[in-house]
Amino acid sequence: MGTAFDHRRSAEECVAMARLSDDNGDKALWLALAQSWVKLAEHVSRIETDAALRDEPPEEEGEVYAS
Repeated sequence: MGTAFDHRRSAEECVAMARLSDDNGDKALWLALAQSWVKLAEHVSRIETDAALRDEPPEEEGEVYAS
């Protein structure tokens, strides 16, 4: 799944690409992708916070915990 930090870094890279783009359509696509990375980062952050509050390790990619 990646960490919130990783996803925010990806968002920053998309913003950098938007700044470099001369085409307005490409800029818009890069910025939309950046927004998606930010939303994913926020989602992962909430999962990590919830797990910390419950004193449980966050789920790793591919792991399923039995209830």
